[in-house]
Amino acid sequence: MGESSKARGQRLRLTCTECYRRKIKGYAYLCTREDDGLAIIVNTHADGESTASHDLVRTLLDRVSQLEAQLSGHEKGARINSSASPHQPSPHTLQIPDQLEQNSTPAHGRARPQHVTNSPVHEALGSVAPDNEHAATVLEFLAWGRSKDVEYGTMPQQPSQLLLIQENDYSVTNAIFESSKHAALDLLETLLPDRTQIRQLVSYHDTYILWYHGSYSSWIFNNDLNKFLDSYRRSVRHPDLDVQWLALLFAILTGSLACAPPDIRRSWGFMDTESSTLALHWYESSVLCLNTGHYIERHTVHSVEAIATLTIAAHILGRSSSQSVLLSSAGRIAQSLGLHRLSTETKPVSIEQLRQREAGRRVFNQLCTQDWFQIPFSESYSLNPCFITTDKPMNCNDDDLECQPHSVPTQSSYCNYRYEIAALMPRLLDATSGCNTLFTRYEQVLKYDEKMRKLATASMPTFLFTNATIDATWPVWVGWARRSLAICAAHKIIMIHRRFLGLSFTNTAFSFTRRTCVAAANTILKEALSTNDQNGPVLWIEQAFSVAAGIVLSLDTAHRDPKEDDLEQYTAMMNNTIDYLKKFQGSKIAARGAQLLATLQKEVRQGSFRGLGKRHRDVGETDYFRPAKITRMSTQIHDTSRPAQPDLTVESTVHTITRLGASPEDNRWDASFHHFPVDVTLEPQELFDDLLSFQF
Repeated sequence: MGESSKARGQRLRLTCTECYRRKIKGYAYLCTREDDGLAIIVNTHADGESTASHDLVRTLLDRVSQLEAQLSGHEKGARINSSASPHQPSPHTLQIPDQLEQNSTPAHGRARPQHVTNSPVHEALGSVAPDNEHAATVLEFLAWGRSKDVEYGTMPQQPSQLLLIQENDYSVTNAIFESSKHAALDLLETLLPDRTQIRQLVSYHDTYILWYHGSYSSWIFNNDLNKFLDSYRRSVRHPDLDVQWLALLFAILTGSLACAPPDIRRSWGFMDTESSTLALHWYESSVLCLNTGHYIERHTVHSVEAIATLTIAAHILGRSSSQSVLLSSAGRIAQSLGLHRLSTETKPVSIEQLRQREAGRRVFNQLCTQDWFQIPFSESYSLNPCFITTDKPMNCNDDDLECQPHSVPTQSSYCNYRYEIAALMPRLLDATSGCNTLFTRYEQVLKYDEKMRKLATASMPTFLFTNATIDATWPVWVGWARRSLAICAAHKIIMIHRRFLGLSFTNTAFSFTRRTCVAAANTILKEALSTNDQNGPVLWIEQAFSVAAGIVLSLDTAHRDPKEDDLEQYTAMMNNTIDYLKKFQGSKIAARGAQLLATLQKEVRQGSFRGLGKRHRDVGETDYFRPAKITRMSTQIHDTSRPAQPDLTVESTVHTITRLGASPEDNRWDASFHHFPVDVTLEPQELFDDLLSFQF
């Protein structure tokens, strides 16, 4: 008889090694089985039933053998004959989705059983093509209990959405964990609004707020929301509900309640006395869902989307510090999911997979933007652009995913443009970190000041131009986006000059920084104080950046001659800014900012800032600059990474600021470079750093 007959006649032993030797019924956590020299740990559920099948063991062995052969350079000669054994999975075993079964290639062309065990190990190996360069890393990560998603969004369910090795950490009965989980679910039930209010809050977020951060796909989320409200009957205890998805729901509810104007909130049934407290409770509920869903260990895109969405409300609710930590963890989870490697699709994908990948690009876009905008305060960043290969999200809407021209506003338009502004910040930090003198650092600041101006003129989508007519077919948020961009762009000019702003008040060598930042501060306050749309969302940047602008103007006033005529105008503007901030009753950042600006105004009136600098000189005393330095610094600095563009004259710069919302009479961002001597000696600027050390 041949080998095949011998194989058919030999009965396969299904018990583990220890149970077979002792002739007893096994203990789940001790069961092991030796097969061809490889011991496979069989993980079980709490009921003790084994979920590992013989087919899984053989498939695992075949795949390991193939990969080892490829790594040793003997891919063509490595062929292992094995026979399949049909196996009926445990009732508690997850089934492989049909689409995944059809796309998976059997190890030796043999027929795959109709139902096979869908363990996390099997999914992790199934996601790796036989010739994939990450094969060795995937196998090594199996021992660590981690995953490496090679192509995010190419499978119905990502392997890292499941624990790779379902050890008994979560399956054994743990009185403390179970009691805390039940208590958390009890609390979440009491905080969840009714289905009508849920739909109202979600709809408002999709229409009025999502354009600003783009942290989730409205199409995907609303499909999941329908399932939660209809199939799951709004039950937070439904066995098929992912608690991390529930965190995203609470994050969206938080953003809507925190950002909606009072009249809109009242129409939903939320009174002013309840709104701020409930929004804070929902923020904490989102974090509670993340912890209950083990987001640190079980990585899913839902946790990344929830954390990124919470940013819109965190600063208003006074959770800036905790949000910065959550954003750092979200960035790490996103890297674990492979969101930083979402390059252009090289093979056809379904519309559902494309939508999922686009959602991944958008949320990673937001994470990078938030990380890089915090650089001026932390002097570091977590997401390095050198290792990011993710393409920019398409300029499209969620419903059709049809790519639109750059001039057409879509759900991703504003975030795509703001990402380009944010990308300047890590490049500026890297450039200044390599400099050893104030002179060379300031050269880099001037260089990136010019890059920012070019970005505001050459790369801005036309629908964001202030003087352009708003098309009736455009989304309702276009007008709000124009004001938001004017405030954001002006604030980023201040951030580029931040390291030299404190110095510019005491040394006229940096007077260009002083003039530029004062003009940017005026732009911010002009836009913020002129808000007259009662239905638009209340964005936290309007409050936070108004505080930054007020600080700049206060310090500028403190270092000016008290006899100047326009100081009364500055004082009136500061009083209006303080009154503006006091209108936001539930905003922590507005309340703290109003108190800070009021204290600054008092100190300015008392003359507390007088004599802080070593050398407080008039502009007329600095006409001694060396001609050689004037010639060198007058040379236009070009960005070699981009095509050559027309030089920015003073007139074109003033036109740019006008288009961003400021008038030429009130704001002049002088585009000419200010000349400064090489042998300047300057004092520290701890005062300015302390005042502007908010988590914006």
